Amino acid sequence: MHKGRMIGITLAALGMALAGGSQAVAKEAPAVVAQPAAVAAGTPGMSPAPERATYVGRNNFYEYNCRSGRACLAVWNEPGGNWRVFDMLACTTYRLSEAYGEGGLKNNQTGGAIVSMYGASGNHLYSFGTAGQEPHVVRDLTPVYTVRPC
Repeated sequence: MHKGRMIGITLAALGMALAGGSQAVAKEAPAVVAQPAAVAAGTPGMSPAPERATYVGRNNFYEYNCRSGRACLAVWNEPGGNWRVFDMLACTTYRLSEAYGEGGLKNNQTGGAIVSMYGASGNHLYSFGTAGQEPHVVRDLTPVYTVRPC
């Protein structure tokens, strides 16, 4: 009877260990699933889609070739630790999302076209004239809601 009691206790302990292990997996699973969503939420975006969107290294925006006729906006991409650069060719209003802090702009449009930035209520925030490959510093992209390169 003593051996039977030991086996019963051992099986009970094994059952509790297995149940505890499956509970631990269930508790960890949502954190793993939620992590990619949090990373994707911080990636800067633009709508409608610009002609090109690319990533450049932390110190590489100064070397970035903003092609003739375009305005190129660099927005810090916190999840990637790099700049996300949007090449805007069309004269339209682009909606900017997930843009925070300082940014950069190369206005390589032709004919003296200006890039203007507006807040959520349509209030004018910044304007930048053409400067070719010389970047303008955008003090704070946080309040910028739309960008119009025309």
